[in-house]
Amino acid sequence: MDNEGILVHQAFEEQQDMTAVERFAFKHDFHQLPSGAGPYQELIPKTMPGPGQQYAFEVNLDQCTGCKACVTACHNENGLEEDETWRSVGLIHGVGADGPVIQHVTGACHHCLDPACMNGCPVKAYTKDLATGVVEHLRDQCIGCQYCIFKCPYDVPKYNKKKGIVHKCDMCISRLKVGQAPACVRACPNEAIRITLVDTAVVRQDPSEFVRIPQAPDSRYTLPTTRYVTDKRLTPDMTSMDAAVFEPEGPHMPLVVMLVLTQLSVGAFFVEGLVNHTLQDGLRALLMPVHVLAGLAFGLLALGASIFHLGRPLYAFRALLGLKTSWLSREILAFGVFAFLAFVYAVQIKYAPAGFFMREDILAGAVLASGSFAVFASVMVYRDTHRVLWDTPMTTFKFFMTAVLLGTVTVMAVSLGVCAVDSPQNFVNVLRAVGIPLAGVMAALALVKIIVEASLFSHLRDPRMTPLKKSAMLMSGPLRPWTTQRFIYGTVGGVVLPLLFLAMKDYLTSSWVLAWVGVMAVMTAAGEIMERYLFFRAVVPLKMPH
Repeated sequence: MDNEGILVHQAFEEQQDMTAVERFAFKHDFHQLPSGAGPYQELIPKTMPGPGQQYAFEVNLDQCTGCKACVTACHNENGLEEDETWRSVGLIHGVGADGPVIQHVTGACHHCLDPACMNGCPVKAYTKDLATGVVEHLRDQCIGCQYCIFKCPYDVPKYNKKKGIVHKCDMCISRLKVGQAPACVRACPNEAIRITLVDTAVVRQDPSEFVRIPQAPDSRYTLPTTRYVTDKRLTPDMTSMDAAVFEPEGPHMPLVVMLVLTQLSVGAFFVEGLVNHTLQDGLRALLMPVHVLAGLAFGLLALGASIFHLGRPLYAFRALLGLKTSWLSREILAFGVFAFLAFVYAVQIKYAPAGFFMREDILAGAVLASGSFAVFASVMVYRDTHRVLWDTPMTTFKFFMTAVLLGTVTVMAVSLGVCAVDSPQNFVNVLRAVGIPLAGVMAALALVKIIVEASLFSHLRDPRMTPLKKSAMLMSGPLRPWTTQRFIYGTVGGVVLPLLFLAMKDYLTSSWVLAWVGVMAVMTAAGEIMERYLFFRAVVPLKMPH
């Protein structure tokens, strides 16, 4: 047989070899499938979970062909938007213990024993059903803060912008309770997905046996209950098909503004406390109220900006319900206390007699303590997500350095501006007592911060495609324009201009000094906003292989 004949023969053979979906459809059309619900009921437990048990998915990887019938069925059952999916099918490949392997992996919510989404939710919009173990989302309770998306290591919760809420897989619990199989289970033509009962003690004792898939997140974090079974010997060095494909995350601009301005506010109160001890009584009486009001104003502006991140801002009052488990609730409470104390402090300094509410030093200390804890809570909000770029000491360093750096330039600019209006002599005095020392401090802080931030690019030399290497590649690739602006603004505004200011201070008029310091402040603030913008966009989220 010639080559052309062989190709024609192969084409006929391929036409006769039906896919799993086509075989299922053929049997359905010609009534070759068993009647009744029996086949589907075999894929779910015949009894409810007993004490110490819960429902869980079990996926037979050897039966999964990647047809995505489960994805379609889930989409239709739950009435999702056109671009939404609660179940996904990924692909991993590599050399297994028995040779080359290409494996499809279907996944949805793993209904963890210690759900990160539930622990992180500030409004308790997640519950874990005591009878079934299913992690359910309460749509009416959700405020659309999207923190559960940051927290979940499996990329399960999905944000619906039209409704302003998050929602997720609930294992079709309403069907299970009446003895019917979930949509994904019913739709799989190869019966690759089933619902089983798992002993929670077994999950806690050996979490690595669950979601045991190469490139999957560490199961010890949330204790997932999905079990993947296969006769293949998958090795840890197998990779997902999208391992080398990564894109910038969302910018979350309201959070960018909130974080930068809250840290500026706390930093302004910190620097104000240091500076006031070096001023003469006259200058102190003139500047202290302005420093405090400036810090308060930026803090209130930041809290107002944060509301725009919520999908349902009218229900923001619920955000303290999760204090026991959620760092987001703690951050909100801490900044609320800080804002209240800062307001009381400002009223006492500006309008009330000394010690009207309490001793000035005690009140100032309370403001600074609450503000410092609030910044720490902001750090923990992101470190608690376990995302590699965020869960490092670098986040702690950057947040507190932003506070001190922007607090320094704010106090310097406000002091010089007020004294320029008040009197030439006071301007000269505050330039010597505040402007010159703070310019030197600012240059040192900005230089150290920029050098430490730039150390991320050392991961470009990593031999493996690590999350930090991906973040560095994002910043030097798709995000390069913003990265360039961040380092230009930060270096020029935070280092070069302050050093030139120190060198030329004796030759500048008051107008030039004000303009110079104003440009320093604007460029430094712009640099910090760019840094926080990259903080959100360059992070690589944890997720299942895709």
